[in-house]
Amino acid sequence: MRWWQKVALWLLIISGVVWGTVLLTYVLFPIFVVKDGLTRASGLPFGRLYHNYVQLMAYLQLPWIPKLHMLDFKDSVSGATHFADVRKLFIFDIVVFLITVIPGVQAWRQLAKRRERWQMVRSFQIGAVVPIVLGALMAVNFNAVFIKFHEVLFRNDDWLFDPAVDPIINVLPEDFFSACFAIALIGFEVVMIYGIWRGRKDARL
Repeated sequence: MRWWQKVALWLLIISGVVWGTVLLTYVLFPIFVVKDGLTRASGLPFGRLYHNYVQLMAYLQLPWIPKLHMLDFKDSVSGATHFADVRKLFIFDIVVFLITVIPGVQAWRQLAKRRERWQMVRSFQIGAVVPIVLGALMAVNFNAVFIKFHEVLFRNDDWLFDPAVDPIINVLPEDFFSACFAIALIGFEVVMIYGIWRGRKDARL
């Protein structure tokens, strides 16, 4: 396997897990609306609240939507700036996925055809450690991990929302974000375990 094929495969895995997690929030958010009583917190019926969430997610993922607009939630300048920063990261992730999906899949298929997926076992074993470490840190203190995550990815403090001027934060509770992180880590771990299993199976043939 050439180095660029390995890079494409890894970028495909990471970007795919991230985008997959983002898409799963369309199912996850309604669960937390019910679980955390977000209709009472927002004063909006379930359908209306979900529509606002869909509007937010559409802005974050679709480059042809130029401006964030939610029917029932206004945003401050700092809030809008943060969502614009998140949008850049989401769209970048989607672009990476779309660019690497063909070479990444082709690389994996070539390894499978040659029974050489064992070449990826060591790197997958290393990768499998990451969700375990991050998961343990999150279990001990999710808030600290969440803060560090934002400090690494964002150049400012605009992610520190004030509910008085950015009421959308009232319907995006911490446990919703912790569930998103957990899904991403579990998804990545599943891919690593699958890769290790297939690689070891090839090695035995």
